Order: sequence, then C-alpha cells, then structure tokens
Amino acid sequence: MSRVNDGDTVSPGEVVGDDDNRPGSGVYAEDGKIYSKFIGTVKSSGDKLRVRPMDGRYIPEEGDVVIGEVTRVSYSRWNVDLDSPYEGTLDISEASDRYVDLDEDDLTDFYDVGDAVVVKIDSVSESMDVDLTMLDDRCRKLEEGRVVNISPHKVPRVIGRQGTMVQQINEKTGCHIIVGQNGLVWIKGEDSGVAAEAVKKVEREAHTDGLTEKMSDWLDSRTGDQ
Repeated sequence: MSRVNDGDTVSPGEVVGDDDNRPGSGVYAEDGKIYSKFIGTVKSSGDKLRVRPMDGRYIPEEGDVVIGEVTRVSYSRWNVDLDSPYEGTLDISEASDRYVDLDEDDLTDFYDVGDAVVVKIDSVSESMDVDLTMLDDRCRKLEEGRVVNISPHKVPRVIGRQGTMVQQINEKTGCHIIVGQNGLVWIKGEDSGVAAEAVKKVEREAHTDGLTEKMSDWLDSRTGDQ
C-alpha cells in the first residue's frame, strides 16, 4: 500500500510507496521502495504511483490531454513539442481513423510544422519516449486563437472543481477555452484578452479562498455584466 495519501505533497527522496505499487513518472524504485524525484504532489491510479512536480516544466503522463506544436513531419509520423523536456511522437496510425496511403498522401495536409494541436498522451516508456494519439474526441488541430502559458501545477485550479472555473470564464467572455495538462491554455473569441487575463489571475491567486466568486465579480466588471 502507499505510504502517503493521494494529493499529499512530498519532497525529493521521500518514500511514497513500496512493493505493492508500480512506479510512474516522477518517482523511482530502489530496494523494494518507491521514492519521489521532486517536490510535488502524489497521484495514484490503481496501484500506480507518480509525483507531479510542484514547479518546473511539464512531465508527460499517460492519459493526459495536452496542447502541443508540430515541429517536424517525417515519412509516417510527426514530432510534437509539448512544452516539456520530452518531445512527443504522433504516428500516422494514431493521427486519423481513415486509411492513409503514405506513397500518395501528403502528411502536411493533416498537420504541418507550426500547427497547434490538442493531443492525448498514449504511452510513456521508462526511457521517456512519449507516444501520442489523436484518436480521442477531445483531440484536434487548433485554428487561430491564442495560447497562454501557466504553471502545470496550477492547471487544476484554472479548471476548477468539476470544471466550474474555466466554464465561468468561457461563459462570461464568450470564448472557447481548452486547458492542457501541460499548462498551455488555448483561447479563442472576441474577448480573448479578458479571458487570458482571467486565466493568469487565477494562476496568481490560486491559493486564495473563495476564488470562484471573486473571479465572477472581476469578470463582470471587465465585461460589463451585472
């Protein structure tokens, strides 16, 4: 069993699990125990333990939905910058559910260098090879809009409990907002400037109580709603 609870904050070298657990990202196994690599938050999924860093760049984790930028197109795959020390690879078999003739079709017709995309982390190997997939209803190429960068650790606060915070920003600004687990936030709409300010304000004030209500009043003052 885990020696700490899900959501606990731990330090580098602190024991977070034992032989009953499987190590995920942000931890390492040694002599029958699992230790944290970072100052961060413990996350558990079944018997798998990981630690999400409290500060620093995003570490890919299987199942995360993130925003990335295509950096390279090769014969049968794309490389995607995830704003992380680890780049992702999107294979043609995971990019589309339609048949693609690699000798006839041009992969840049799907995604080209510089395109912003919402992708899902399909798998992460022990050596941090990151495989991506677009075969998820949430995944797609992003057209126009702007991208705001926040700390990956503040993503849950920007989303809010059951999505309440980001939904509030959506509704009060009339913008479409997608929050990637890697801390990249895509915003599209006429009031995208206000929405971007709101996202950064939530990031700065994530530690304060009653933030959802405070943000509601702040958004009303910026958009003219009563």
